[in-house]
Amino acid sequence: MSTLRLFLLNTVLFPGMELPLHVFEERYKQLVAECLTSGDAFGVALIRDGQEVGDRTADPHLVGCTARIEQAAPTEGGRIMVEARGEQRFRILDLNDGHPYRSATVEYPVDELTEVPASLLARAAEGYRQIVRLRALGEGTYEREIPVPPAPGELADRIATAASGMVEPARMQTVLEAFDVHRRLEAVLEFLGPVVEAHHAEARVAVARRFPFERMN
Repeated sequence: MSTLRLFLLNTVLFPGMELPLHVFEERYKQLVAECLTSGDAFGVALIRDGQEVGDRTADPHLVGCTARIEQAAPTEGGRIMVEARGEQRFRILDLNDGHPYRSATVEYPVDELTEVPASLLARAAEGYRQIVRLRALGEGTYEREIPVPPAPGELADRIATAASGMVEPARMQTVLEAFDVHRRLEAVLEFLGPVVEAHHAEARVAVARRFPFERMN
C-alpha cells in the first residue's frame, strides 16, 4: 500500500498510454510541482460523481492508473503543459482530503493470468494490427510488420488506448477494472470492430487530403 496524489478526469488512462495535460487549477499545479520535486507518479481516476474543473469534492471510481511525468513546461498565464504516460493500475482503499488536491491510500493488484482461448487472442491481435496500420496510414507512413504485445493483458490495454476518445468512458472503465486478462480481452473485443472502422474512416480522409484527384470521365 502507498499514498498517491490523484488527478481526477473524465478520461480513463491505461498503462503505456500518453496523457497530455493542460494544468491551470492551483491544486493541480501544486500536485505537478510536488511530483516533479519528488519524482513520484500521480494517480489518474475517472470521475464517478462531480465535475472535472473546480470541484474539490468530486468522487472517483476506485480503480485508476498511475502516470509518470515525462515533460512539463510553463506557458502563458501561469499554466503548465504536462506530458505524462500511464504506468500501472491501482485500487483506492481510502480517500484523503488533507491537501488541496485529493489523494488516496492505494494498492497495486496484479493481473489474474487465466487461460485465454487462442481464437480470442487471434481476433485481438489482428484487430490491433489493423489499428496500427490504419493509424500509420493516417500519419503518412506504412507499417508492414507490426509486433503484437505478447502478454494478453498488455494487448488489451493497447487496444483500449487506441479506442480512447471513441468509446464512452464508462465502457473504458470496465476494461481498466478487469484484472482477469481473459475478461479484459473480451471487454475490448466488444468495441474493437467499431474502433477499427473509425480508424479506417480517419485514414481514408487523411489519404484523400494528401492525394487529391479529380474523377476522369
